[in-house]
Amino acid sequence: MADAPPTPLYRNPDYQRLWLAHALSAFGSQATYIALPLVLLAATHSITDFGLVTFAEIVSSLFASFPAGVLVDRLSRRTVMLFCDLARAVAFALFALAVLADRVNLPLAVGLAVLNSLLSAPFGPAASAALRHVVPRSQLTTAVSMAQARSAVATLGGPMLGAALYAVTPVLPFVVDAASFAASALCVLFVRLPKETPGAGRPKAERPPFLRDLTTGLVEVRRSAFLRYTLVNAALVNFVFSGIVVVLVAQGAQAGPGGSYHNGLIIAMSGAGNLVGAVFSAKAGRTLAPRTLVLAVCWSTALLTPLLALGYGVAFTALVIGLCGLTSPAANAVISAARLHSVPDHLLGRVQTACGIAPALFVPFGPLVSGALLDHFSASTVLLLNAGVLLALALYSTVSGGLRRIPDLREPRAAEPAAPKARTVEPRPLEPRPVANT
Repeated sequence: MADAPPTPLYRNPDYQRLWLAHALSAFGSQATYIALPLVLLAATHSITDFGLVTFAEIVSSLFASFPAGVLVDRLSRRTVMLFCDLARAVAFALFALAVLADRVNLPLAVGLAVLNSLLSAPFGPAASAALRHVVPRSQLTTAVSMAQARSAVATLGGPMLGAALYAVTPVLPFVVDAASFAASALCVLFVRLPKETPGAGRPKAERPPFLRDLTTGLVEVRRSAFLRYTLVNAALVNFVFSGIVVVLVAQGAQAGPGGSYHNGLIIAMSGAGNLVGAVFSAKAGRTLAPRTLVLAVCWSTALLTPLLALGYGVAFTALVIGLCGLTSPAANAVISAARLHSVPDHLLGRVQTACGIAPALFVPFGPLVSGALLDHFSASTVLLLNAGVLLALALYSTVSGGLRRIPDLREPRAAEPAAPKARTVEPRPLEPRPVANT
């Protein structure tokens, strides 16, 4: 008898609760992302204070990533998510009381930003690691695609929601954020996950000391050709597109009064492309083999980005950026799903944080290098140089042995029914004949 098809994701209650929990956390965080600086500026009237809060948030998030991965692999994923959600709910509720009492100051704002970063760092890897326990192998790519769509919607709609709530009353975004974290914790509470810790069945002697364990994820990435490839891919893409954004923003600044329209349209098209691409990446992941899909995205991006140097106007530039955003989620989905499937569960938190933080370190260098090049070359030349890096990535991907090892998580095609066998007649046993009397 053929195996029954897996339950669709929209009828999988554990997946739905996990997805909703992550969505609530993301929307709440994005809403206060715009509200916190507004409240702080209203209280201190200092742009420098706003810069300090942003700096503290970024630095704390960076330093929290590696310890977060270790905690995710040493504790129950449900426990990690519940603690992070409940602690953030309390923190934002207390900050809302400070806003009501008109007691907002720089140390309080920095404390909230740092605490939010420290608690967000383990929540993301824990939620991703939990995904493999609630979704079958063949649906991982679709589940990751839906997660990308969720992130894109939260990034686009969260700040607008925060601004709208702030316009009603400054305390409202923080009340809503605290409520969103509490609701997220409630969703997590009812997700059926393994009660034991990820490495419960392994000898304690195999667990290294905590400080040495911080680098375990990087060591595991170095051992795997596939994981090394994903690191190179993400690092170069981050480097190039962060640099391209600087060049396009500089072009907008030189465009005069229409510069804000230029930059706004490009950013909006990039977000819209990512959102639409995330929705359709699930279909692409089910149709094409993972390696074929990643190569198609690499080559299409490498061939699209040189068009930015043509200078055909803001509409054309926004269209090209939108098309690049449209294709990239498909590659991200199959790579992330393959990583979730192939990495052992007791290493998943550390490997995910390593694969996330290492490419993120290349983001600041893109604007730095492109900005320095703009002092000596034209914008078109700098754009072509960035496109050349993507072309090198496409060539490397084509010959990479690591990409050839990406697992194919698609459902195997149903085998054609075998031709009916010719019916064979079993020989009947010979019956003894009576012997005639003579």
